[in-house]
Amino acid sequence: MLNLGSIQIPINAATKTFAILAKRGAGKTYTGAVMAEELFKANIPFVVIDPIDIWWGLRLSKNEKDKGLPVVVFGVEHADIKLDRDMGRQIAKAIIDRNVSCVISTFGLPKVGQRHLIAEFAEEILNINNTPRHIFIEEAHEFVPQRVFGAMGKTFNAVSNLVVMGRNRGLGVTLLNQRAATVNKDVLTQLDTLIAMRSVGPQDRAALRDWVEAHSAEGDFEKFIQSLPSLPTGEGWIWSPEFLGLFQRIKIRQRETFHPDREKIGEKFQVPPLNSMDVESFIADFSTRIEKEKVREKGPRKDLVEFQKPAKESGELIKIRNEYESKLLNKDVEIRNLRAVIDNIGRLIGVEGTPPPLGQVPLSSSLGSAIGLWQSKLGNGGAGRIFRFLAENSQRKFTRTQIALAVGLQSTSGSFNTYMSTLRSRKLIIKDGSDYRINPEL
Repeated sequence: MLNLGSIQIPINAATKTFAILAKRGAGKTYTGAVMAEELFKANIPFVVIDPIDIWWGLRLSKNEKDKGLPVVVFGVEHADIKLDRDMGRQIAKAIIDRNVSCVISTFGLPKVGQRHLIAEFAEEILNINNTPRHIFIEEAHEFVPQRVFGAMGKTFNAVSNLVVMGRNRGLGVTLLNQRAATVNKDVLTQLDTLIAMRSVGPQDRAALRDWVEAHSAEGDFEKFIQSLPSLPTGEGWIWSPEFLGLFQRIKIRQRETFHPDREKIGEKFQVPPLNSMDVESFIADFSTRIEKEKVREKGPRKDLVEFQKPAKESGELIKIRNEYESKLLNKDVEIRNLRAVIDNIGRLIGVEGTPPPLGQVPLSSSLGSAIGLWQSKLGNGGAGRIFRFLAENSQRKFTRTQIALAVGLQSTSGSFNTYMSTLRSRKLIIKDGSDYRINPEL
């Protein structure tokens, strides 16, 4: 179990999706760091996307002197490895090869550069991840905003795909943000669990209400909303109708690592030097990788998409399911540890290369002749992307929102409606209840 304070949650939370929403100073980053500490204790790697340059504090203990967690910090101001906009895919490959946790502190890069880096990182890690891993995204509205314009589309698609499709690649995601209303509504409704702390504002209440309605969540919504403006720092509500089957008020335990809160420690605070001895091996390997890798590999997308939302389950079924998933995840961690031992032995005796991770089987992209013919006719436009997505997941059915997110379109846009109507009129896709799937009679 992961100990958050007044509540413990099962270890399979590592591959679930969360949102931590709170106004500045209410404890959202603090809560995320507590989750990261617990994941580290469970030997589950994590990644932090940090545009505010505060998560490097994980590297120090609470007393600001001793070592904290052996987390690699990529950044501009506080860093083990200097960050630039073109390192996204390289970072993803390196942390998976060595199975380490890291902080990607994008503060100091231009906004365009930040979004380019995170888009490349998100695309790559979704394609190649091979073990349970959790991704924290601070200031989530910077990457999945309510309104998506122009060049922002690539970043939005990459990050929203992590939320929607990540679980089938072993990836969990936690979005952290000051306001619910500024995070894309379609993305927000895909989350398993909401942690809401002190917050104000009618638009944020409306966004939270949408989340509750989307999940058919049972609970006293008005009591929940009315309490938000006056919640003490470090306290909040956890609402998890499907994953945990609970709705209750919680209090977060104290951090074990350093929280660099500049509002409290003042302007004269001197940042303690990062001691990189515990991550030097990774830093050396990454530097060599940067020098050797002249051309980034760009293979075909191999995204997997989650099934539709499960039907409402009883508390006992939720408990049994979580125990089962947690045991599977623990077994994966054990296998990973044994593989690390094998890798180390191989290096000692001079054996080059190791077998691919267990369960990592190449995905098949072969389609039936009729499907292939239609794909060539439709091309790579919106209708073609929708058709290919449903064809490659022919045994599954999806909501309009899931389809739109998977192919990088807005579910409420006129163009998306046109593409869907075209495919239905040609009998290439069919409606199954409120969902859609490829026509099995093609």
